Parts: sequence; structure tokens; C-alpha cells
Amino acid sequence: MKKMKKKTFLKLTAAAAAFLALLAVCIYTVFIRPALMNRETVIYMETRVQSGDLVQGIMENGSVEMAASSITYDLDISYDEEDDDDEEDDDEETSRYLEIEEVYVVQGQRMEEGDPLFKFTQDSIDGVRRNLENSVSEARVDLAEANTEYNTQAQTARSTYNSSLAEADTAQRTYDASMNNLQQQINLLYADIQVLQAEIDDWNKKLVDEDTLEEYDELKYEMERAKELLDETDTSSVAAYVANYADYQTARTAFEELDDLLQSYRDGIEENTLEIQEHNEEILEAQAALEQEEMLARQEYDSAVQSGSLAGDIYGYTLESLQDSVDEAQQALTDARELLADFEAFVGEDGVIYADGSGLITEIAYEAGDRLMTTGTMLSYATEDSYSITIDVSEEDIFHISVGDTVTIEMNAYPDETWEGTVSAITTSADSSYSATVNYPVTIHVEGDTSRLYGGMTADITFVTDSVENVLYVSSSAIVTGEDGSAGVYVEDAEGNMVLQPVTTGFSNGTETEIVEGLSEGDTIYIASTVSAGIDEAALRESGSVENDASGENEAENAGEEGGAGGNFPQMGGDLPQKEGAFPQAEGERPGRDMAP
Repeated sequence: MKKMKKKTFLKLTAAAAAFLALLAVCIYTVFIRPALMNRETVIYMETRVQSGDLVQGIMENGSVEMAASSITYDLDISYDEEDDDDEEDDDEETSRYLEIEEVYVVQGQRMEEGDPLFKFTQDSIDGVRRNLENSVSEARVDLAEANTEYNTQAQTARSTYNSSLAEADTAQRTYDASMNNLQQQINLLYADIQVLQAEIDDWNKKLVDEDTLEEYDELKYEMERAKELLDETDTSSVAAYVANYADYQTARTAFEELDDLLQSYRDGIEENTLEIQEHNEEILEAQAALEQEEMLARQEYDSAVQSGSLAGDIYGYTLESLQDSVDEAQQALTDARELLADFEAFVGEDGVIYADGSGLITEIAYEAGDRLMTTGTMLSYATEDSYSITIDVSEEDIFHISVGDTVTIEMNAYPDETWEGTVSAITTSADSSYSATVNYPVTIHVEGDTSRLYGGMTADITFVTDSVENVLYVSSSAIVTGEDGSAGVYVEDAEGNMVLQPVTTGFSNGTETEIVEGLSEGDTIYIASTVSAGIDEAALRESGSVENDASGENEAENAGEEGGAGGNFPQMGGDLPQKEGAFPQAEGERPGRDMAP
């Protein structure tokens, strides 16, 4: 029984121990571990007060561009298409164009003024020279022909001049005769119309004459009465019927004769009316023809008169045109002679082209064996004063920049060197039509020795917008700002505690801040930063701490994204005390160890 009780006691003890252990794990996990994880510590990184110049500026980047100068071939040696078809073999081509025998330079080489660049073959020089001399000879022949043409055509022009004067003398008589003939035709038509109208008027009177109308009615009545009497006569009474029939025929004949006469009047009126209409149309046509003929006759008259009055001018113009042909031939001869002289100057005495300036060769358009068949650039090079950089400056910064401003240039290829530049141009129209950011291209001219620069090199450009000289300054990350705007920095007191010392700040470029009062050059100050538990604080100190060398040349890094205390630096809970000894003390150990905030 004792053994059983002892075994039971041991089991209960073990169970209780296990329960307590589990309870301890739960309490640590739920309560203790989160509290430890949320605990923050403060580390202090050492830096020093420095003196020097502070500069605030705008930094942009761009690439080097080179404005090229060139060696050009500008001798316009052209040939007719017929000559091009006739001369196709290699020997003839050599005689027509300069051929490069040797190229003395390569792309990327720096040349000096007077360096040899190209050499031409002697055969091609001789061939082109012969062609140019032949062109001079042909131009002489053309000039002689132009002079002959001038003398011949001048005599013809004189004859034309005399003829124009004669036509002017007879122009008025010809015009008057033409107008009189047309007007006479119209007058005859008007006369016919008057006769026709007179006949119409006479016939109209007769048709409305009272005697005639009364006679017409009487004859008609007698004819109708005779017809009735004839119709009433008995045919058996032959003598009476014959007598009545004869009376009817007599009355009818008299009536029809008068009726036919009246109808002839009506027909005559209609015919005359139609004829008058035709004559009126003829008159209109004649008048239109008269106007047309008058216009043509007037034009001929005016032309003849003008030709006569301008005969001297026309004669002079003709002679001037002939003289132009002579002048063109003379100019062609002059051009041929000048082209020959330019060719001789181009090839020189030794057939070598020499550099006319110094610079970096950027392109060579020809190689040995090529022929100069067209004008153009043979070689391009950039002189030392032709380097520039174009950058885009935002609309927020562009008002800080003016043409003529001096800038600092750092080439990525030469990180330890700087160049100076000058703003040479600012484009006033934005280049970002399809972007939310508006930028303006600014061109920088690179000054100084550019012998080691190449096109396309990346460069950082710094525009100085504000600066102060010979001031004390600290890293902006070391400044602690109170709620009232007062500023202070952490320093170490005699007991090794971190205390805030009030300072007066001045100019700031965002990275460094000027100290107007409160510190001296070389003073040690501290940048405070909070870190959470679990972070490797030693590594943080090693990577983020700021150490100044003996000369104080190293600058403090900005530990925060903004000015003031920066990052997670502890802030004062109220206004900074202004009397000595009133700053809150940071409890804990010396700098570099964990300090409780």
C-alpha cells in the first residue's frame, strides 16, 4: 500500500509540474513575449558640428551631346545624262570623280589642325582636271555662239519694231471702216422694218374703215338675199330660176372679192409682223456682232496703237533678252573657271586634305577606294567648345533657372571630377503634352577641358538656387523640434546622460542645417533613433552611425525622410526649456548602449 501511495504521489507531482510548465508557457506566449516584442529602445549615433558652405540646389541628369563640325566636299561637278550613259567603264569613272587612295584617321581619334585626313589618287585628280578644263573650253564656244545669235536677232527685232510703227499709223482707219460697215447693215434692217410697219398700219386702217365694213355688210346681205330668192324659185320656171341664179352668182362674186381683199390685208399684216420679228432678231444679232466686232476691232486697234507706242520698249526688251543669253554664257564660262580654280585649291599640290580645326572625330563618310560622286560631308568632328547637355526641368523648379547661370556637372564616368557649365538655352514650351508632369528642356554648355568627354556620357547637373558661406552646420537629422517650433540637439553631459541643448537654426538645404547659436565647430552631438525589440541593433549602429574623422570632413547622413529630428527620433513632449539644466534626462547608459526613452 505504501508503494502504491508513493507511486500515486509521484504521478500527481509530475502532472502538477507539467501543468505549471504549460501554464508558464501560455503566460509567456500570451502576455510576456508580446510585451517584450513591443518594447522600443533608443540608440544614439555620434556626429560633429562642421563649418563650411551650405548649398541648396536642383539636381537633374542628362547625357552629353556634341555639335559636329565637318570637312565637306562642295565641288558640284555634274555631267549630262548622255555623258553618264556613254561613260560606264571603270577608267572613265575614275576620270570623272575623285577617288580616295588613303584615309589617315579613324573614328574616335582626336585630330589637330593641319593633320592629314584623306589622299586622292593622282589618276582621278588628272581625270577630273581634264574634264573641268574641257568644260571651260565648251563655255568659251557657247559664249561665242551667244554673241553671234545676239547680232543676228537684233536685226530681226529692228524689222519688227518698224512694222509695229506702220500698223499703228493705219489702226484708226481700219477700225472706222469696220464699224461703219456693221452699222450700215443694221440701218438697212431698220429701214425695212419701217416699210413693213407702214404697210401694216395701212392695212389695219382699211380693215376698220366704216365704208368698207358697210360695203362688206351690204354685199353679204345681197348675197344671202339672192341665195334665199334662188332657193325659193321653182325649178320648173326655168327663166326665173336662171335669172335668180345669175343674180346670186353676181352678188356672191362681189362679196367674195371684197372678203378676199380684206383677207389679203390680214395675211399681209401677219406676214409683215413675222418679217419685222425676223428683222428685229437680225438687228439683235447684228448689234451683238457689232459689239463683238467692235471689241475685237478695238483690241486690234489698241494692240496696234500699243505696239506702236511700245515698239521701242519691245525692241529694247528683245535686245535685253538676247543680252541675257550672252550674259548667261559669260557666267557659265566664269563658273567653269571658278570650279576649276576651286578644284585646284581643294586637291592642293599633293592631293591631300588636311584638318581645318581640332577635335574628336565622330564620323568618317568615306574609306579608301570610294569616289566623291556627290557633294556632302566627308568627315565630322566635335570641337572642345561644342559639348552640351539637355535636361528636363520641372515647372516647380524652372523659375530658379536663367540663361547664363553657372552649374556644376559631374560625369558618371569620372566620379571624382567636376566640370562647370553655363545655361545656354531654355525652351519655353513644355515637352510633356501626354504626361502629368510638365517639364521644360534646358540646354547646358559644357565649359573647360572636354578632351576626355564623349557623346552619350551620363552627367548630373546641379543648379545652385541658394547658399550660405562659412557657417556652422549639422546633419538635419540631429535637429529635434518642439511643438512650439524651438530646436535642440542631443549632447552628453558630465555624467554621460543624453540631454537636449537648445540651438538657433538658420539656412537648411534639407540634408544639413545651419547652427546660428548654441554650438561650436567640432562639438559632438548625437542623432537619436528608436528601434523595436528583435532588431539587430549592433548592425544598425554599424550601418547607420555617423563617424567624423579628425579633420571633420565626413558629413552626417540623413536618417529620416524629412527635416527636424527625422525618422523615429524621440520628440519633446512640449516646449523646450530655455534655461540650463531644465532639459529632460535620458535614463540609461553611455552612448552606444540601449537607452530607455
